[in-house]
Amino acid sequence: MKKLLFTFVLLLSCLFLQAQTTQVYIVRHAEKDLSDKGNPNPNLSETGKQRAGKLLTELKKIKFSAAYSTPFNRTQQTIEPIALFNKIEITNYDPRNIKSLVEEILSKYSGKNVIIVGHSNTVLETLEAFGAKKPFDTIAEDDYANLFHLTIEKDKATLQSSRY
Repeated sequence: MKKLLFTFVLLLSCLFLQAQTTQVYIVRHAEKDLSDKGNPNPNLSETGKQRAGKLLTELKKIKFSAAYSTPFNRTQQTIEPIALFNKIEITNYDPRNIKSLVEEILSKYSGKNVIIVGHSNTVLETLEAFGAKKPFDTIAEDDYANLFHLTIEKDKATLQSSRY
């Protein structure tokens, strides 16, 4: 009887783990300071800092387990309010290796909430790497307001797009 009960509990645990839903939020960094055209790593502008605060307000009810950002000032500063609020470290990722980022998130954070901050030329690629269809072909250089929410369950990604 104990073996049967143990087997039943083990089977139920495996089914529960397989049915977990992972939530991934992906945004482009907020507005950067363009006053020094020669600066390859600008900080956020005042408008960008306000947008980073607005992003926190938008996502405040979500408990994030991980925050990923490229190592640039503008992405780090965009995600910093959320990381501080959730008391989590910001993990840097290489925007040239999105496949590795996706594999890490799906293996380490299955069933959890994750946020990723990227760039106009990496956000849509990241959506596709998770298995979602990108909602449009490009993100305009002056468009900072997209908020993408992926729900990943059993290797199927469902995308919701909004603006903040």
